[in-house]
Amino acid sequence: SDQVRARGARVRDEGVEHYQARRYFQAIRSVEAALERAAESERRDLLTLLARFQSAVGVELFNAGEGRQAEDAFRAALGHAEDSYAHFGLGFLHFVRLEDPKALEHLTEAARLEPTYGKAQKLLALLDYRQGRLALALTKMREARRLDPADAEAGALLARWDLETRWTGSFREKENGRFFLRMDPDLPGSRLEEVAGRLERARRDIAERLSLGDLPPRSSRGTRRITVVLFSEKRFQAATGSLHWVGGVFDGQIKLPVKPGRDAAAEAELESAVRHEMSHFAIRELGPECPNWLNEGIAQHFERAGQAEAVKARLKDGAARRVSFKNIPSRLWEVDDEDLARWSYLQGLGFVEFLSLRYLPFRLRLCLEAITRERSVSKAFEVTYGAPFEELEALWWKEIERG
Repeated sequence: SDQVRARGARVRDEGVEHYQARRYFQAIRSVEAALERAAESERRDLLTLLARFQSAVGVELFNAGEGRQAEDAFRAALGHAEDSYAHFGLGFLHFVRLEDPKALEHLTEAARLEPTYGKAQKLLALLDYRQGRLALALTKMREARRLDPADAEAGALLARWDLETRWTGSFREKENGRFFLRMDPDLPGSRLEEVAGRLERARRDIAERLSLGDLPPRSSRGTRRITVVLFSEKRFQAATGSLHWVGGVFDGQIKLPVKPGRDAAAEAELESAVRHEMSHFAIRELGPECPNWLNEGIAQHFERAGQAEAVKARLKDGAARRVSFKNIPSRLWEVDDEDLARWSYLQGLGFVEFLSLRYLPFRLRLCLEAITRERSVSKAFEVTYGAPFEELEALWWKEIERG
């Protein structure tokens, strides 16, 4: 009847309001209730809404570190209707897991369903780059930037890749143990061996502290080398600008700025960058689904020693700003607020320092492996540390407050 349909329309509109207010479960319930009253001609549009709302739940689950549940939500969404966000979410999950053929399938479909969605083009570009197709990667990243001019990450990647096509063809190349090194011709040749030595020491030290037999782990496919690109400081800054406030980049390859001078400050800065980016490489090998805050926390932890007390003091001073780790995006959407990003990194470092001191560093490896196995950050922490994640987080903050 018309009355029943009118009630169904009101319930549907309530669902849309819930969705816009990020009350996704209420939005889903509203659409499901509207479906019970809907005429056959109205069901398609309602199922499309239901798919979008369930995709939003998938995003929230991913951001909370629940990769397995996020995947279930995205697949449930596609069970109702084709949805670009659900395909993007699945594509992103497979991309993070290094499952490139499946990632390509879903990201291509996301781009077909929503051609103006810049993030799908960005991930397609990153897939091409990871597989060595730089020209295709550049074309897709330019399109991603055109579709979303505000995407700072796309802009930084485009600048860096464009630099690679213009300059790195003249870079010197050398295989050195576990490394394949490419070096800016503006740097003196002696720096290559010097930095190679730093890289090897960092590789061995991080492997030892994580109780790994080797890095890359022996279970990795074949004997692989770690690609490292050494830029002069000027060219590195031209590629990254002010968008990256960490003194190095890991995008599947380790990219480092090298100053021509050898003063103590410059050498200390280079050592920190080497250890930081080598840590990111180790994390990618062990737990590719590791959330950003934990990834950065571990990398900072291995970057330099003896910072635990200073970090605790900074966290205690800023404790009013605390953010639950479950409310920090894992990666699916970027953190646009640089202050929030810096604070999230500080929290990540403080928590990793706490875990390392209380439970020893090798358990970080066990936790990363458990994240990959369980596809749940909460479950991985409980399996590794014997306590629920929320309990560990609360215990850590109590320790910070006590000073």
